[in-house]
Amino acid sequence: MKGGSEEADAERRTGDPGVPDRLGVSDLDFELPNAGVGPDPLRLADLAADPKNDALVVLFQRDYHSRACRQQVKAVADRYREFRDRSAAVVSVLPESKGKARKFQKKFHLPYALVADAEKTASEQYGQPTRLGGLGARIDLVGRMPETAVLDARGGDLRLHAVHRGDSPSDHPSVDDVLAMVDRALEWESD
Repeated sequence: MKGGSEEADAERRTGDPGVPDRLGVSDLDFELPNAGVGPDPLRLADLAADPKNDALVVLFQRDYHSRACRQQVKAVADRYREFRDRSAAVVSVLPESKGKARKFQKKFHLPYALVADAEKTASEQYGQPTRLGGLGARIDLVGRMPETAVLDARGGDLRLHAVHRGDSPSDHPSVDDVLAMVDRALEWESD
């Protein structure tokens, strides 16, 4: 896991809302237009309130055209049953308009939510990294790096468990690594 520390680990374990540092995430909830499976608009807190969801996996994509991101969403889709077997829901966040998100969904037929974050509000809340300064902030394919967040949603509350912030355009955790992050998120409170 990248972006964490022992202090942040302790905060995730305690779930103490008084602790201000949540791995650089300013607000866990967001509401965005959904071009995929589920309600439109999609609100993360509503997914957490669903008793069928013990965990949420949020995949922050780089761009509509990113080959590595397309590979990731397809790999997760191919193994989505393994996420659902763990009572984990997946949300993919595309930094594009809802129209582009619809095209993306039409092409890949994802079995999970695909939200459009044209203004990049959720991406900023979650501290999705960018590189190359102002140019990278304006042109997602050049500057935006991938990010994966795993949240514990048991009891209807959102608690951040882990964040993987990519160092390069293709730095996505494998599906096995994301499933392991979900497993760790769901086991630490049951101990």
